Amino acid sequence: MITSRISGAWEAALEATGPVLTAATAFSLIRVFEGDGWVLPVYVAAAISHLLAIAIRRIGWGMLVSTLASGVGLVLTVTWSHYWSTVFWGIPAGNTWAELGDDLEQAWTVFGELSPPVAPRDGFTVSAMAALWLLAFVYDWAAMRTRALFEPMVLPIAATGFVGLVGGGQHRALTIGVFTGALLLFASIHRVAARTADARWLGGEGRASSGRRALLVGSSAIAAVALIGALAAGPVLGTQDDPIVDLTKAVNRGQRTSGRVVISPLVDIRGRLVNQGDAVMFRVRAEDRSYWRLTSLDQFDSRVWTSRADYAARPTQLPTLFQSGTSVLESVQHFSIEQLGAVWVPAAFEPRSLTSGASATIDISYEPSSSTLIVGRSMVSSNGLTYTVSSALPRFDPEALKAIPLDTAMIPEVEPYTALPSDFSPRVQDLATQLTAGAGSGYEQALALQSFFRSGDFIYDTNVTPGHSENRIEEFLSNRRGYCEQFAGTFAAMARSVGLPARVAVGFTVGEADPDDPNLYVVSGRHAHAWPEVYLAGAGWVAFEPTPGRGAPGAQNYTGIAEDQAIGASEIAPVEDDLNLDSPFAPDNPTDFESLFPPESPDLDNPLVDFGSNRGGGMTWTIWIAILAPVLAVLLILLIPWFKQVQSQRRFLKITGNRGKIRLLWTETVESLALINMTPRLDETYAEFARRAIEQVPLHSPDLRQLGELAAAATFAPSEPSDRNQWLARTWSLSVRAEVNFRVSRGQKLAAAFNPQPLFGSRWRGRRGPSWTIGP
Repeated sequence: MITSRISGAWEAALEATGPVLTAATAFSLIRVFEGDGWVLPVYVAAAISHLLAIAIRRIGWGMLVSTLASGVGLVLTVTWSHYWSTVFWGIPAGNTWAELGDDLEQAWTVFGELSPPVAPRDGFTVSAMAALWLLAFVYDWAAMRTRALFEPMVLPIAATGFVGLVGGGQHRALTIGVFTGALLLFASIHRVAARTADARWLGGEGRASSGRRALLVGSSAIAAVALIGALAAGPVLGTQDDPIVDLTKAVNRGQRTSGRVVISPLVDIRGRLVNQGDAVMFRVRAEDRSYWRLTSLDQFDSRVWTSRADYAARPTQLPTLFQSGTSVLESVQHFSIEQLGAVWVPAAFEPRSLTSGASATIDISYEPSSSTLIVGRSMVSSNGLTYTVSSALPRFDPEALKAIPLDTAMIPEVEPYTALPSDFSPRVQDLATQLTAGAGSGYEQALALQSFFRSGDFIYDTNVTPGHSENRIEEFLSNRRGYCEQFAGTFAAMARSVGLPARVAVGFTVGEADPDDPNLYVVSGRHAHAWPEVYLAGAGWVAFEPTPGRGAPGAQNYTGIAEDQAIGASEIAPVEDDLNLDSPFAPDNPTDFESLFPPESPDLDNPLVDFGSNRGGGMTWTIWIAILAPVLAVLLILLIPWFKQVQSQRRFLKITGNRGKIRLLWTETVESLALINMTPRLDETYAEFARRAIEQVPLHSPDLRQLGELAAAATFAPSEPSDRNQWLARTWSLSVRAEVNFRVSRGQKLAAAFNPQPLFGSRWRGRRGPSWTIGP
């Protein structure tokens, strides 16, 4: 009795240590993420995983069921917490997997290129949720099912070590201390629980409490010494600036390129628009207004726009004059960078010369293929820089651009700017072809695409999921809501699909003019912007503006778009567009996107079901499945107690002799005793188990002992038991099961009643004791 209670208490303590260890592991993520947006989803996922594993193990189901349930639980938790708008009756749909894939792909693309702490993007948060979910699942399997000591610690140690490699230096001692304390707590509790379950104490149970206390005190003392030593010695043994072992040279020797790896600025654009809208990025004094360009992105892999440029340090070599078909306006800008937090240096396109405002030299390089100014390797970012740029602002003549034939030979240097992934959406390509049909020049093709986006049907909205993959492009073209990232990325991809070299430029709009100094512009996060550039033979890179509410200074004569940078609360509402569709720059017959898809084609908003085609004909089979499947599952669960009762009655009636029926009654009685943690040992006889159960539980009636004697006689006696013996066995079995039922909690009763394991036969039952065969 006492041993059983003590074992149960330490079992519960070991079970509770799992969530503590997982929470300590998750706590180390404060070195990776900024803010607290990741805390709730990550900790909720870990808690659900632990609770699900505990419930399944206590019910008595095996690892197969636990693994399947855990996988389903992870999918539903991630879906409902991050992609609820894409589910279909609560079930992940095609758009769900597409958005999840896009987020994970973007997370993988930018992994290793961000300096922590970073914003908790969906891809990062979902990955952390999955990792903590796996930690909780493995802990329950290794610590609670197999009673292992080392295996439950492997994944938490690996996860915390990984965070230490990629995370920042802040909170290092705190996170290490919390994790080490949780790890040592687990080791101590595991040690005491193992000794309690397996060991036999000299002096009996009376000396057991002293032994357990000594084990716990000793383990705690060792843990405290180790923890204090780690916290005290850690800062002394080495730092990032002065490590014990410096592998920098070895790593540098192993690098295959001297190029500089930088993250796509599109990754940060929505964060600047939404989260840093009021933060001042830089100030610029200029007599000529312009978009302040950072860089351009020339590579589209069906997921994200990136740059293939090699940002190796090189001397500043600025470009030559523009080609024919343009005139230039020389412009001088004086920049003062405050908190841009990027390696790019803003300038009006196209920079010609650069001087420093603080010293005689400045560590800034020029990357010609993307027309990018970038800080040298000696600088982390451009923050704090002051410099002066001289730029040649293009002033294109629309008639000269229109006169460039469509079949003009393309120079080899710009051919890569027409590349698209092999799996690029054919429907989007067909739309681009229809929109540009009849255009006699690349300039007119670009105008047709621009007019489509600015026709008044598209709405500027930052409340959409970032990205411009194939699925996101189709979703954007169908929903017609997005911000500059979607407009620019989709325009460039569609331009490439009709053979126009195109890329995505990233930077800022003009900014707000200082009331006291009209030539001084304050550029904030809300001015972050992206726009497409199209290469036209003989003219060079020409900027267009598909985003409603935006218009580049000095470009109205060839784009038909007046200068604009609408910002503020109106961004999520329809924007009054300034493009005159009757102008010569608009297409003659604008094409409706939906007209490309006949009524029988699936709607892009929901690839699973076409609601429009079923408004008068009832629901489709997918809807019926989505409705009936959960209802059927609930009904089957509710009918489990009835199924078990019917099975027990059929099994009893199937046995013809009293011998088999008495043995069946004994087996069912032993199964009920398992609810109060009383199971037979392999070396016990019927009578020995009954006597031990009566003494340790204790049972108030001798019915179990008498039932054990009858079961032994039914098993080994040569004669068949009488009907009276069978009636007595049934009476005693019901008496014992009623007493057990009185002792267990309501939760245990429900778990036992709805446990489907007995329905699947003895093959699915765990070997908890001796194999007392039932039957004749």
